[in-house]
Amino acid sequence: MKHALLLIFISLATCSAIADDATASVQTCDQALEGGANLANAAALAETRLRTAPDDREAWLCLGRVRGELGEHNTALAALKTAEKLSKTPFERIVALTTLGNEYQTGKAYALAIDNYQQSLSIAREQKSARMQRINLNLIGESMQEEGNTTGALEQYQQGMKLAANDNERADSDARVAAAHSLLGNHDKAIEYQLKAMLLQERVGDLDHYANANIELGRICLVARQYADAEKWLNKFLVSIAESGAFYWEAQGRYMLGTVKAARGNDAEAKEQFQQSQALAEKVGAQQLLKDISEAAAIMKSK
Repeated sequence: MKHALLLIFISLATCSAIADDATASVQTCDQALEGGANLANAAALAETRLRTAPDDREAWLCLGRVRGELGEHNTALAALKTAEKLSKTPFERIVALTTLGNEYQTGKAYALAIDNYQQSLSIAREQKSARMQRINLNLIGESMQEEGNTTGALEQYQQGMKLAANDNERADSDARVAAAHSLLGNHDKAIEYQLKAMLLQERVGDLDHYANANIELGRICLVARQYADAEKWLNKFLVSIAESGAFYWEAQGRYMLGTVKAARGNDAEAKEQFQQSQALAEKVGAQQLLKDISEAAAIMKSK
């Protein structure tokens, strides 16, 4: 979801960047939030502004986002609802409703999340904003998928795919459609779309998106029990990623390859891949991956 929301937050940052000196605290709050700075400090900056300007929509919006990041769900919702009430233009309402939907989704209140996304989508359609329509369709799909309605999610992703404006957006849509097909057991379709996503990311994506697309392709092939294809794509990926020095992604790739080999019953080869993955994960401090490797190794020992 983060990559989809980035477009929204870029728009928010743009709004802050053109603010006058009186809203400097809000601009600083947005910058602190985007930069991953001290969140409590970012909240204090927004609250400083609200003490003198209680109707400042941007301050409420930033405060809501910060409180959400801090895990203060109810406080975040209250701030975002205030921001939505203070929104005047269609674009402001789109942003506020979508951000409110995000907080509901974080709190697993999927019906409420979908309701806010749909309101935002309706305004985006009225404004003929293809970009915001696509974002909201994907977010509706995410919420549906989280609540177990994968068929409904797939329909939303397919609608969003039609609005993709460039190869990066097409790659994102292909990956979403692939994941939904995989969950539905439509393995051939899942592999088809994830392969498209991987090839697009290979051409236009950054290292993280390209690496993630390859590992996901391996995972989808694994779920489909197409082990030879999984090994083929993962081995190809590992050759290219090893040359880049991206230890984290090489560790992830070797973990996935080890998982495939274990599924095929090649325990010795699986153990070798897990050991290499572990050494790389320790080098970069990838704690969750180290936990996953440990659990995989324990399962192999219990056979």
